[in-house]
Amino acid sequence: MATCTFHSARLRGVASIPPAKSEAHRALLLAALGRGPCRLLGFPPPLCDDTQAMINGVRALGAQVVQEDGSLLVTPVADAPVPDEPATCEVNACAAALRMLIPAFLARGRAVRFTMEDALYARPLEAFEPLAHKLGAAIRRTPSAEGRRATVEVRGFMPAGAYEIDGSLSSQYASGLLIALAHAWDAQGQPAEASLLVRPPIVSRPYLDMTLQQMRRFGLLFEEHGGGLFQLMPSDAANPPEASVSPDWSQAAVLLCANAMGHGVILSQMRTPRAGEPTLQGDSAIVALLTEMGLRVRTLPEGLLACCPSHAGLAPVTVDCGDIPDLAPILALTCTQARGVSTLNGVARLRVKECDRLAATADLLTRLGANVEVASDGDTLRITGPTRLAGGFEADARGDHRMVMLLAIAALACEEPLTVRGVEAINKSWPGFLATYQALGGFFT
Repeated sequence: MATCTFHSARLRGVASIPPAKSEAHRALLLAALGRGPCRLLGFPPPLCDDTQAMINGVRALGAQVVQEDGSLLVTPVADAPVPDEPATCEVNACAAALRMLIPAFLARGRAVRFTMEDALYARPLEAFEPLAHKLGAAIRRTPSAEGRRATVEVRGFMPAGAYEIDGSLSSQYASGLLIALAHAWDAQGQPAEASLLVRPPIVSRPYLDMTLQQMRRFGLLFEEHGGGLFQLMPSDAANPPEASVSPDWSQAAVLLCANAMGHGVILSQMRTPRAGEPTLQGDSAIVALLTEMGLRVRTLPEGLLACCPSHAGLAPVTVDCGDIPDLAPILALTCTQARGVSTLNGVARLRVKECDRLAATADLLTRLGANVEVASDGDTLRITGPTRLAGGFEADARGDHRMVMLLAIAALACEEPLTVRGVEAINKSWPGFLATYQALGGFFT
């Protein structure tokens, strides 16, 4: 387990943000199931573990993926007899890859054995239990043992038809099913219509909207009706020759929030979202949230800059994080420097991330000296500021990439150095984070 000690410093300069893995997952799966090669742009090395997990998945399905010149060339799954032996696929700790790949393998009738980290194995898959029962499919879970990784084995066939899924658990289940059913076959192996009812309430709706927008980009035909019903029609459209994947707003938010705390980082190749402009990423809401807190957010020739507010300080905010859970930890840190009580609602879902992210955020901020409280409803986080951050202790990142980033940014304002165990967890989403941090003036030993 790698350990770094982060010291107080000031970040300045221009930073590149890695590609949005949520967009990357969907684009990879759509390209793999579609017709004709597609080059996905915006993938400078090194690739994060989560993106690699989806690449492993589409390769196990039978697609080819070649990385070259900052892009991924995807050649779709070929029509061929389905082997009896299950494919093997390493998904690391990526819940999105696992949840979105299971329907794709079922739609192709391809048995698969996923291997994974224990932290992912512990995360729920119960939304697929009614689906497996309806199909007569098998989803067999085997915990890790000495010398053996945890596995989830899936066998069965999902023909085109009418299906439903609980929308209150995770949008990843619905996204995977929508993509798979858009490419589903009937019992004779011909493309056929299908439908999916996503039973309300639908959590993280922006991520589901991202899936729908990506499906449109790949020429898929569907209609959304009231009550979460989606009708999917066969399409003979070929994959686009090229498709771009945008920088990740949830990662950009880390540096934008650092700017709110007094730093000066420009985000290369990013700009302020225009009012009414459709966006694939709900986490772009960070711009509006920081503006509400008092920042001036500007698009410069070099990229996006969030400027510190006046001496009046940061204003507190009340935010519903139900659709933007990935922003909650870094936003909570930023709120420790706001003048008054900030309230983050809809945070209960943070408990089933790479760690119990709600407990981890509250605990680490409290140890830093912040005034933080999880309300009795378990779904609200209150932060009272401004607070001086102390540091001077050793913290466990708990296998969570977002905790690594939270602690690294917090250390910049701490009175004493902050030691973090398990910094390798950052490879899940941003393997170049520490190099970027150092290049901007961050100091760690």
